[in-house]
Amino acid sequence: MNKNKINLNINLYSYGYSLNFLNLKIKKMNLDNLLKKHSKLDLNGIELPIDTLFSKINKFDDFYNKFSKKYKFYICFDDITNLNYNYLDYFNKLNIKNIRVRMPQDYNTVYGGNKFLIKKYKKNLNKFKNILNEYKNYFLKNNFFFCIENHQDLNSYDLIEIINELGSDFIGINWDIGNSIACGETPHDFFKNASKYIRNIHLKDYDIYFNGKIVKLNRVPLGKGYLKNINIKKFINHNASKSIELGAQVSRKCFVSNKRYWQFYNFDKIKIQRYYKFIIKNKNQKDNISDYEKNYSSKIIKNNEFNDFVSSYNYIRDYLK
Repeated sequence: MNKNKINLNINLYSYGYSLNFLNLKIKKMNLDNLLKKHSKLDLNGIELPIDTLFSKINKFDDFYNKFSKKYKFYICFDDITNLNYNYLDYFNKLNIKNIRVRMPQDYNTVYGGNKFLIKKYKKNLNKFKNILNEYKNYFLKNNFFFCIENHQDLNSYDLIEIINELGSDFIGINWDIGNSIACGETPHDFFKNASKYIRNIHLKDYDIYFNGKIVKLNRVPLGKGYLKNINIKKFINHNASKSIELGAQVSRKCFVSNKRYWQFYNFDKIKIQRYYKFIIKNKNQKDNISDYEKNYSSKIIKNNEFNDFVSSYNYIRDYLK
């Protein structure tokens, strides 16, 4: 047995184009066929957004019964307001206890850590906390955990504040490594601050482009962006579950030169300087936009999403040798 082996999950967000999370006028790839393409990879489980992929529980149940003998299941909700006790009772029977969620936003979702562009940010945050608290008794009774993602809106300090306010006995963190950069933190700073609360990890790399005003985060396979320059052993050796989640086909822009950007993070000068040092050290001189942004054909984009996933899988396996 390889002592360095870790359990890796496929995160279906890696296939945002193939599964048409972008709501484009394209043919959506069949989910069963997509998973069968990964049959030769030694994957532990599947992480998926149940409310986006399945309109009803019984449709997910059919899918679960097809693949549960081979894979463990990790559940996400794109919209926490879709969660209800019917779902929870069902998950309880399946022994699925970690529920990944993100803060809801009114209107269009703002990425890139640009909190100043989120309409009614504080109202959204309070609404989110109220929903979490609503399920507290059920979660405590049945040993469930909410895993809140740093979804390019909340950083480690924001998440710890929520945990301290509501309770670490039913709330943890879903850490997206790449998303740390969108919210003014280096991955190492996030991990150092919040590692004891992390229950699930999204392994994500970005090709960083910085023109002096905007930090742009472009999709790349693992090991092709900033990850190749940092030691990630302590991340992948953490006892949390881990999935490979590649970046979105739409690049993320962080408007760090806007003073209002930093007003929402309350960082001292040393942390901000460390962040810029990280960006400058790891930036690319070229703005490497995604296949979708390059207007590649649908066939090429879908093929490359699969190739990128396999490349990322091999990168993590080789990294542990």
